[in-house]
Amino acid sequence: MLEKVIKSLEKAVVDDIKVYDMKEKTPFYDYTIICSVNTSRQGAACVNYLRDDAEKLGLWVRGYSSNPESAWFLVDLNEIVVHIFVGEERARYNLDGMYAK
Repeated sequence: MLEKVIKSLEKAVVDDIKVYDMKEKTPFYDYTIICSVNTSRQGAACVNYLRDDAEKLGLWVRGYSSNPESAWFLVDLNEIVVHIFVGEERARYNLDGMYAK
């Protein structure tokens, strides 16, 4: 399943995909994926694209945020949580630093 989500993100033209194994850190999900986009509009489109692909792949979309004016988008696929950041927001929140520990 993880590979299918990554392929879907790659088709949506995101940058710098990082995958963090969360199985030992939380009982709520298995993986966190963090990636970047250039604009909020691209982020919202990526969320919609990922939602459509997830449904085609038989994945359950538990929740998502896709406000086109946002700088941080989230897609909860139950076992995988995807964070999509616009520009410098990724560095600002530094989830990579938190999850890499």
